[in-house]
Amino acid sequence: MAYVPPTAADLKARFPEFAAVSDTLVDLILAEAITQVGETWVERDRKPAMLYLAAHMLASEGRDAAAAGVVGGDAVTGPLKRRKVGDVEAEFAGVSSSSGDGAGASEYASTAYGQRFLELMRRNFPAVAVA
Repeated sequence: MAYVPPTAADLKARFPEFAAVSDTLVDLILAEAITQVGETWVERDRKPAMLYLAAHMLASEGRDAAAAGVVGGDAVTGPLKRRKVGDVEAEFAGVSSSSGDGAGASEYASTAYGQRFLELMRRNFPAVAVA
């Protein structure tokens, strides 16, 4: 049986917070995710991994806030670094990625979706000790 990649409808059914995001954008994000979740994954983990990775990518772009009706401003990620009560000011630390091979674990750790994706990735590609 051939693998059938998830669709925008699958992502929105699993993560209703993205219901207001256009199907076209979700399909584009899923197309990006498929390059990171390929045929080497265990089949039972492949679809969930793609969905969690796509949800992480959407949330990192602030699309979950947009879907929830939050309008204006930039997407905010990372822990609160500084706050000021008088005249309300907040600064967020942001998210850093490891140098070298692209997105690091800290980037995935910035969202609950990314954290779940990391769990699935570690299950499929465990660290190997060489003696």
